[in-house]
Amino acid sequence: MSSKEYVRDNGILYVGSYGERHEPTIHVCRLDPSNGRLMILQKMDSFDNASFLAIHPNGTKLYAVQEVAEAGGVGGGVVAAIAIDPSTGLLGSVTSSASTGGEHPCYVSVDAGGTAVFAANYTGGNIAALQLNDAGDIGKLSSLMQHVCEPGPVADRQEKPHAHCIAPMPGTNYVCAVDLGMDAIITYAYRESDGTLSKRYECKLTGGYGPRHIVFHPILPVGYVTNELASSVTLMHIDKENGTLAQGATYSSIPADYDGYNDSADLHLSPDGKFLYSSNRGHQSIAVFRVDETSGELTNIQHIGGGGEQPRNFGITPDGAYVLVANQRSGTIVVFRRDPVSGKLAPAGQQLELPSPVCIRFA
Repeated sequence: MSSKEYVRDNGILYVGSYGERHEPTIHVCRLDPSNGRLMILQKMDSFDNASFLAIHPNGTKLYAVQEVAEAGGVGGGVVAAIAIDPSTGLLGSVTSSASTGGEHPCYVSVDAGGTAVFAANYTGGNIAALQLNDAGDIGKLSSLMQHVCEPGPVADRQEKPHAHCIAPMPGTNYVCAVDLGMDAIITYAYRESDGTLSKRYECKLTGGYGPRHIVFHPILPVGYVTNELASSVTLMHIDKENGTLAQGATYSSIPADYDGYNDSADLHLSPDGKFLYSSNRGHQSIAVFRVDETSGELTNIQHIGGGGEQPRNFGITPDGAYVLVANQRSGTIVVFRRDPVSGKLAPAGQQLELPSPVCIRFA
């Protein structure tokens, strides 16, 4: 068994939280696969608002954004690389860090080759690429792309661009930036040789949707976008040859008879791509959809309470057996069992108290 398999098989996960640097904002936890019990193995401070995490493809580095307007006297937020002990999954020292070039970075991802990290700066309305060396440490800011738009239909949320996600398109050299303020997804081509991004395509969504996150199907040529302001999920048709996206059908993530406040947040596909899950803040739920194996169309099959207030980010274990829901406001991570055949969730009777959890990543 390799060291990477050891970490995975022992249920290691990393949790990022809002909080000040004198408080623990990154936790290393372990999930017991036999009963879904969670335990904290390690706490790390020295990070302001570690609101989003990513892991290097070789498992040796954890990347954490600090969602702030300025850090260390440098304008803009910061992304840091933290060493991972491959035998235990525990975190070591911060090995490098750099400015993301914009205010309040809220998303970080890594390309499949481990050559760059990408960050989305929400308040800055821009996205950044930062090159990585062979050890996975962060080097220079190699690209900073500013988004521009007129005010959108939702005046208090779409007064300017708000980059909320930047995710590599699997099997290509493209990355997709999702901008809530623009109601758009922008495709950039990434050039590994110098770490630069160049805009290739802009896909406009229906006005007022406020797109937040995107995921890509492992088999079908489709992706899914969660629309924060419209409480919905939109099917996206993807041409990987040229990186273009086209808006397809949109599905409500809340029940038809619910008329209260809601902001949609995160979404994930099951490992086999047969089911899609989306979190709702306000309705305080996880929506479960069945994915048509040919078209990628969705059918809602369940709404289940997230077990707390403001279920923001959540994670599906690599084996698909459990879903862990991070409830930001109530300060809990609630564990659900997942039926691999029906896709439906059921409470596992386990939860972990942890201040303001907002991101979960599995080793």
